[in-house]
Amino acid sequence: MTSIPVQELEYHYSPSRWSHRMGPDEVINAHLETTAQGSRNSLWTLDSELEISYGDSERQKFDIFYKKNAPKKGAPILIYFHGGYWQIKEIGRTTSSFPAVPLCNAGAIVIPVGYDLAPDVSLDTILLQAKKALHLVIKLAKERQNSGIYLAGHSAGAHIAAMMLMASLSQYDAFDSDLIKGAVLISGVYDLRPLVKTSNNEALRLSETEAWRFSPLNFVQEIAHQSQHRHVVVAVGEYDPPEFRRQSGEMEQMLRNFGVKTSYLDVPDVDHFNIVEKLSESKYILTQECIRLMGL
Repeated sequence: MTSIPVQELEYHYSPSRWSHRMGPDEVINAHLETTAQGSRNSLWTLDSELEISYGDSERQKFDIFYKKNAPKKGAPILIYFHGGYWQIKEIGRTTSSFPAVPLCNAGAIVIPVGYDLAPDVSLDTILLQAKKALHLVIKLAKERQNSGIYLAGHSAGAHIAAMMLMASLSQYDAFDSDLIKGAVLISGVYDLRPLVKTSNNEALRLSETEAWRFSPLNFVQEIAHQSQHRHVVVAVGEYDPPEFRRQSGEMEQMLRNFGVKTSYLDVPDVDHFNIVEKLSESKYILTQECIRLMGL
C-alpha cells in the first residue's frame, strides 16, 4: 500500500501532471489526437475485420487487424486493452489500433478490445466483459490455429490484462488458458486502493474492500500459478508518476518471486502517454519487445 498522504493522492494518480513534454490538458488532447490518427493509419494500411460483437452494447466489440494478404492461420495474436481509468469516453476500440501496423507487418494479428465504462457499469462488469471478449478470441484462435495469444494493455488496460492472466477460461478445456503465452503490461495500476480517495472513484464507486478485490497485486499468487509457462513484460516510463513506477516494480518483482518469467522495462524519456503512443513506430524499444515476445 502507498505511503503517500491522502491529500496528495489525487496529484500522484494524475499522470497528465507528470509529463515532461506538455501541461496536463495539452498532453491528454495530444494523446487523443495521436492515438486516433495512428488508428486511422492502421485502417488505411492493414486488412481488418471490424466491429465483432461479443456482448449486447455498442462498446462490447473488437476489431481484428492483419497484414494485407497475410495468412490468418498460425500467426500470434496480440489483444490490446485501452486505458482511460475505466471511464474516459473519448478512448475506446476505434482509437486503439495505433500499435497494429508495425506488429502486423512483423507477422502478428492485433485485436483492440472495447468495453463499457464507468459509471454506466461497475468495474466488476468491465472485467466480466473483458473475459467474455477473451473467450471469443480464444475460440477464433483455435479455429484459425493461431500460435498463441498475448495480452497487452496500457494504464487501466494493463490492470485488465493482468486480471485476465488469472482468468479460468474454461473448466472443460485447459488448452484455453495454455493458449495465452504472455503479456505486456504498460504503465499499469495494480493496487486500486489509493484510487478510492481520488476523483477517479466518483465514477468507479469502489469501497476500499472492493478496490483490493479488483487489484492484481492481491492475486499475484493466482496469476503466477496460471502463468508458469508465460513471459510477462512489465513496462513503465521514466516520466510516469512515481506511484505508477512503484506499482509496476512491485508487480514485476512479485511475479518473478513466484516463478514467472518476467522482463522489466524502464523506458527512457517517455511519459505515461507517449510510452504507448510510440508503439506505432517499428524501431521503438517496446514495439521490438512485443515482436520478440511473440517469437517473430
